[in-house]
Amino acid sequence: MAQTTEFKSPRVACVGAGNIGRSWAIAYAMGGADVQLFDVSEAAMTRAWTFIDAAADDFVAAGLLARKELLRERIRGAASLADALDGVQHVQESVSDDPAVKRQVFVELDALTAPSITIGSSSGELPVSKFTEGLPGASRCLLVHPVNPPHILRAVEICPTPWTQSWAVAACRKLVMSLGMVPIDLKREINGYVINRLQYALIGEALHLVGEGYCEPKDIDAAIKHGLGLRWAFLGPFETSHLNATRGYNEYMLTDEAGARRLMADIRADYRWDHALIERIHEYLIQTMKSDDILRHQQRRDRTLLSLMQHLKEQAPLVEGQSIKNVRGAP
Repeated sequence: MAQTTEFKSPRVACVGAGNIGRSWAIAYAMGGADVQLFDVSEAAMTRAWTFIDAAADDFVAAGLLARKELLRERIRGAASLADALDGVQHVQESVSDDPAVKRQVFVELDALTAPSITIGSSSGELPVSKFTEGLPGASRCLLVHPVNPPHILRAVEICPTPWTQSWAVAACRKLVMSLGMVPIDLKREINGYVINRLQYALIGEALHLVGEGYCEPKDIDAAIKHGLGLRWAFLGPFETSHLNATRGYNEYMLTDEAGARRLMADIRADYRWDHALIERIHEYLIQTMKSDDILRHQQRRDRTLLSLMQHLKEQAPLVEGQSIKNVRGAP
């Protein structure tokens, strides 16, 4: 995969080794970076190595990695936070979305790194400004939030805080593009940003439909897996709408504008679900995906996603001007 001059072989610190952090470590390593992975929890690090080794097997099977050991050679477990930050050009924070925890981590990251080092947060909901305001180095802190799992999926949200300087945004944008990822450029902060706001809008209405007895959880999953999700694998919602009408998007939205507005007003993205509904859906899910076997199912998900990404890469772009790049270049 082509690399920019600035990011030919960067050194990156991934702070936090949970679901997102360990996947980020793989993504950076597969993009050619030397990664220093750190978590205060030894158990989290142990789980991370298991996950990384399984991902390496998948990449070898897909022909994206010559041998599985290469991934471990690019990812080093750091003994301390200071050790993880030694000599890095970028820090990717992926700790708990608790503002107090993030604030404490960012205080340490800011104190232990030079002002020229960018610090990206994987925050899924919190605006980065909520835990970086007043830091001496707040101007180089920003959102760099992926779709899970980032070592396979390509979309990354990049969003400045009110005090993030443009050079930090440009540097992070170059870095993720050097990994073969697609930046989603936000102009300003909003709770949940783009990806989670879209995701939770659908989840809210799904809970409404099940909670009010219109259908069962299996029917919601079927509607996405065998319907909408197949189109969304290669077309966005605006592109999908454009192709759903003979004369394009204007016709789709305006032919029955009153009906479209009524439906949108009736959708319950803010449905007031209760714990009993969540437990009911959980019981449906664990019939096929046991809670104590999540890691195996994550690995199965990732292998399926990798196959889908490989398939999409080989297809001619449906929309003019689009292209499907390689999922990741092999280190």
